Amino acid sequence: MPGPPPTPTKTLEARGSWRAKIRDKEPRPEVERPNCPAILKGEARREWVRQVKELHRLGLLAKMDRAVLACYCEAWGEFCAAAEYVEKNGRTFLLGEIPKLHPMVKVKNAAAERVLRLAAQFGFSPAARARLQAPETTDVGDPMEKLLSAKLN
Repeated sequence: MPGPPPTPTKTLEARGSWRAKIRDKEPRPEVERPNCPAILKGEARREWVRQVKELHRLGLLAKMDRAVLACYCEAWGEFCAAAEYVEKNGRTFLLGEIPKLHPMVKVKNAAAERVLRLAAQFGFSPAARARLQAPETTDVGDPMEKLLSAKLN
């Protein structure tokens, strides 16, 4: 379909938009942590753990998001590996006496593009977060700590 994709209702709700109230037919999957795919290793797996923790805390993650999040994490892992390789070996190499751009630079750039494209699916950018309104917290802290401190006073 032409044009930008629609903004998810959860995002509209966080922004305080009236449009969230008219989207009564949008599927609302249960907020649930998906299992990390076994194929994710190293930095990709660490990114999975970091993002799942935050997305779940914000109520923005469902089991059905597993594949897209796995692709994001895999792209992040590939970006990190390529960036490390380029840092260690340089951006160019000599072909005879002619300097050429190392192919790993292209791998790094392609991975970066995938990371940014997939990150937009989850709102992983400062611009996306700037448009959100966090609900006021009513957290009173650890209930056991509050009970113990009340008994001491």
